[in-house]
Amino acid sequence: MLWLGDRIKSWLIDVLERIMPPIFCVVSLGRGRGKTRFIERIVSELSKLGVRVVTIKHSKENVDLADKDSYRHFKAGAIETLIISPSELITIRRAQASLDDAIRSLHVEADLILVEGFKTSNYPKILCAEDKREAEEALKRISDIRMIILRSPESIREISGVRVVSEEEALELLRKSIMDYWIKLIPGLDCGKCRYGSCRGMAEAIRRGEATIRDCVMRGLSKARVIVDGVEVPLGPWPQQLLHNLVRAFISSLKLGKRFLENARKIVVEVKLGG
Repeated sequence: MLWLGDRIKSWLIDVLERIMPPIFCVVSLGRGRGKTRFIERIVSELSKLGVRVVTIKHSKENVDLADKDSYRHFKAGAIETLIISPSELITIRRAQASLDDAIRSLHVEADLILVEGFKTSNYPKILCAEDKREAEEALKRISDIRMIILRSPESIREISGVRVVSEEEALELLRKSIMDYWIKLIPGLDCGKCRYGSCRGMAEAIRRGEATIRDCVMRGLSKARVIVDGVEVPLGPWPQQLLHNLVRAFISSLKLGKRFLENARKIVVEVKLGG
């Protein structure tokens, strides 16, 4: 039984590593290198293509909302304050959080996560630099830089083995990463329910820019989902049905369970592991 548990654990770790959405940190050695403007452009362009982008920004100072009435709740000692408007939901939470904590706390399904800052993180990075000299210095101090964008126009295509790209080229490379991620999410069931005829047909349509993962009918019809630290574990129809039935049966067995299920549309079960 222990051997089986180790096999399952190994499989789950492999799945999580393979289906994590692309995450890139946009970094620089100083301010005024165009990180925010670059992220704005990428988000704007990809959103037009149906890509769901999440952004995370590092700040060395506390967020200043002191002039807002809603901040008074938080200042009074609330551990978390939510601000709701007709088109926004803003959460302020007391925490000494890492970048991984922020990623795990996301409540949306992202196709791409762009992070401004966090030079010391282990995630791949896009460097915004003033010129070649600054880029060379950054490469000595910052790990895992995948591409470089220079503010000063220079006819350089590579610095210390790292590709120098324009913003347009960076956009295309990010789009390719997203397409690779979407293709990994295709269930591979060949249900024939979508207009592409097969999972391979859908993958080819994604490569051509004619489809997104949200065109997958089986993912849209899912009866149950398992998400571990913000990353969805793919389930076929039978495991989904089994999990669906088990959770319903468990709740029905509780003293007031059937009453809760009468008009319920969705059940959320949260399991905390470790400390």
